[in-house]
Amino acid sequence: MEILIESQDAAGISRACRKGVHMDSLKYHEVAVGARIYSLRMAKGMTQEQLAEVLSVTPAAVSKWERDLAVPSIELLWALADFFECDIDDLVGRKDARIEAVGAYDAEKLRLSVTGEDLLKCGEISRQKGFPAMQAAIPGLKSESAFLAFSIPYMMYLTMKQTEPEQAFGFLENYAEALPEAERREGHMIAAALKMIFAGGKQEELSELIASYIGMEYRQKGGHMGEILNRTRQEIIDSYKDKEMYSDATDLLEEAADLGDFEIQTMLRNMDEATLTAALAGASGRVAVRFLSNLADRVLYFIHEDVERWSGTEEEVLAAQRKVLEIGSFCMKHSQS
Repeated sequence: MEILIESQDAAGISRACRKGVHMDSLKYHEVAVGARIYSLRMAKGMTQEQLAEVLSVTPAAVSKWERDLAVPSIELLWALADFFECDIDDLVGRKDARIEAVGAYDAEKLRLSVTGEDLLKCGEISRQKGFPAMQAAIPGLKSESAFLAFSIPYMMYLTMKQTEPEQAFGFLENYAEALPEAERREGHMIAAALKMIFAGGKQEELSELIASYIGMEYRQKGGHMGEILNRTRQEIIDSYKDKEMYSDATDLLEEAADLGDFEIQTMLRNMDEATLTAALAGASGRVAVRFLSNLADRVLYFIHEDVERWSGTEEEVLAAQRKVLEIGSFCMKHSQS
């Protein structure tokens, strides 16, 4: 059984990935760590001296970080993230990069999927309790879509003014078209879905309409995402604690479970969704929890759904796990270069 990490153990990968980390390693989408630290510090109205005191470092260290002359250690990045009440991905500007790196689930489709689940929820509420209840449910929607939050009360307002439906939804389409380009598809999906909801369309038809805006991957999930999105992040992760391996042979990632978050996240950024799904489907609960805990919320929901539905062979699991180990080896070599 060939293991692509060769003679390196998990601790060796961890040391190698940390060795040689420099400013460019912590710059994603042209967002430097220093600029983020400066912005967050200024938002709190703090001086460099005050931040240094909180972190038990020198003011000179903070100054170097903000000027991109040095970067905080991994431990200090965690401390900064905790203090500013964000996560490390937000701090270094790489959350979008990691979301987009996970297979077919790019940032737009993730956003559309969560908004789509909200629209399905709105459809159920409108049929069971009426349109006013749908408007009252806006604060509890998971997507936090600004256009959806605008559209529901706006259509209620036009309905109360007895505006002709075609004219009312024509207005809404105009608003959708005026959205920034990145939000326009979501806007048109919301307008079309609400038009169907207000017309009393069937839930099955609404589901098909939403899927047609997102793509085949979403449709093939058969609406199962709604059930998953109702679970909390911790509930999903906890469900893997007692997970068994596919077989005794699919234990190739056991040592990788001892890696730090930085190394796990580096591997995830270079991994496609299919590889991650197959590798985790055959891994132990210990391994699955380590990798899933380092995924952003929306990606976690999708990968969890795929792992639950995965039905492959031992050979496919082993191939995926070897690829994960190869990515770990690449991390080591890249850091040493």
